[in-house]
Amino acid sequence: MKRALLISALIVACQSAAPAPAPTASPPGSRYQPEAAAHLGGTLVMADWEAPDTLDPIHATTANDLRIAGLLFAPLWGRDADLVAFPELVREVPTLANGDVKVAKDGLSMTVDVKLRSGLLWSDGRPLTADDLIFTVDAICSRDFPARDQSGFDRIALQERKSDTEVVWHFGPRSHGQCGLGSDLSSGIYPALDMLGPRARLLPKHRLGSIPFAAWPSQPFFKHPDVGSGPFLFKDAVGSQLLDLARNPHYRDATKPYLDGITYRFYNGKAALVAGLQAGESDLGFHLQPEDLNQLRGIPASDSLTWPTLQGEYLNPNHGVNGETGRAPPWVGDPLVLHALAEAIDRPALNDAAFGRAAALTPGLFPELMRSFAGPSQPTPARALDDARKVLDGDGWKVAPDAFRGKAGRRLEFSLLVPCDSAPRQVEQATLVEQWAELGVLVRPACAPRSSFFAAYSQQGVNAAGRFDMSLYSNTWEPDPSAWAAFGESSQVPSASNPGGQNWNRCQDPALDRAFSEGASTLDLAQRRRAYREGAAAWLSYGCTIPLFDWPEVVQRSSKLHNFTPNAGSVDTWNAADWWLSG
Repeated sequence: MKRALLISALIVACQSAAPAPAPTASPPGSRYQPEAAAHLGGTLVMADWEAPDTLDPIHATTANDLRIAGLLFAPLWGRDADLVAFPELVREVPTLANGDVKVAKDGLSMTVDVKLRSGLLWSDGRPLTADDLIFTVDAICSRDFPARDQSGFDRIALQERKSDTEVVWHFGPRSHGQCGLGSDLSSGIYPALDMLGPRARLLPKHRLGSIPFAAWPSQPFFKHPDVGSGPFLFKDAVGSQLLDLARNPHYRDATKPYLDGITYRFYNGKAALVAGLQAGESDLGFHLQPEDLNQLRGIPASDSLTWPTLQGEYLNPNHGVNGETGRAPPWVGDPLVLHALAEAIDRPALNDAAFGRAAALTPGLFPELMRSFAGPSQPTPARALDDARKVLDGDGWKVAPDAFRGKAGRRLEFSLLVPCDSAPRQVEQATLVEQWAELGVLVRPACAPRSSFFAAYSQQGVNAAGRFDMSLYSNTWEPDPSAWAAFGESSQVPSASNPGGQNWNRCQDPALDRAFSEGASTLDLAQRRRAYREGAAAWLSYGCTIPLFDWPEVVQRSSKLHNFTPNAGSVDTWNAADWWLSG
């Protein structure tokens, strides 16, 4: 966690009254309609209580890193608040419909024609070309300093430079080790193509091309980048206290951004951030939680915005032997136990206790925002404690004198692991322990530091079992299941031969495998929707996870700021070029 000194004052620049041109049209299927700017200029003040680790857009790991990098480096294409892809550096988003995506007759390979806009410039005035695109993908796939997320790019077998503004990606079968592949790929078909554009924030080859990838972590460029392609460019920094960004005059849309610049200040902890927001020192406050809402309400000329995200919270049962205890949890070989545990959960009570009712309760595997794959809205599962008790009674788990259940000499108990530094999960854990005690289940609460928490999932030597019974976990889902569904397949169970497998809870269900494999093998949207809905049903029936809700995001916004639009599918600076400040 970073610490920053509190800065006494910031001067906000004056704004001119000249009207701006009307915004460009929204992409088909999008409801995003930015308000035409009534004023140009001014400096927006943003605030957080944690300074960024890096401004490198392809290696960033935290939301704050991505938030700032997103202001400095534009993606090939983005996603709006409805998860609809829209072009940024490209002329059009590649699709089957517009002919930019073609599948080979063998059904195992495909090509994607990436067409950059003509006349793009870096902030230093140098041309932004196909060479920068090829260079960025090479950087993502580097062995010496691989990108945070290489998925999808690992299927690009060849980048063909057609012109200064056009590159054809050839997707095909690839061998183990290429672009981080943990095993051979028999097919280059990648239906989650939309995911690649937002992750491909181009880097300047003319500035970084002579520097070996292995040397990038120590490069000053990624602390103070002097060349960018986003709506703003790096101007100055005061240690870990603030960043000053200025308008990029060479941004791809010459009429934007509307702001002159952005000052991003970093406070000495959450309490100082909240105090600064209460004092009106900032226009946008990030890194807030629902428990902060009571303190944020009532700030003059400021609103608290809360919206559901793609970060799903769920219970993660280990379907193998606990590598620490050497014993399988009670549901292994007895799936009715998981069924009863799920029925006994009071999700509204969990939401109320941990998030002040700000989380979105989710009835299924997919977050509510993934409407395309989730299908028609379903009611949230209600607590059915009596039914859960009957399930366990019928399964032979009888209540003992100590009020906990047992069967064949074994007590119905297990441990529930959470990260020690997550206050909401500590509350959730305590609430679940109480709820399951009413069912006659003894749950032993456990916590681990974040690094140890994640290490508990991985295999140890030749022991492929995770060191946990059940954990409380969250994951930010990509908007397309093909980007992550394979992690639930049996082939991804970690083992001595597959240490990179990410099926951490050891789900091994043939119906789930068949459905997810089918969804990943075609670009036909209707076929994919059907396959992933079948896969989601199999996932839930098996008990691969027990979904709870989608985490909320909280931002404090000044009423002076216009066009700030929450977006669960992207960084929250996704449309910063449209932001403007009223007089």
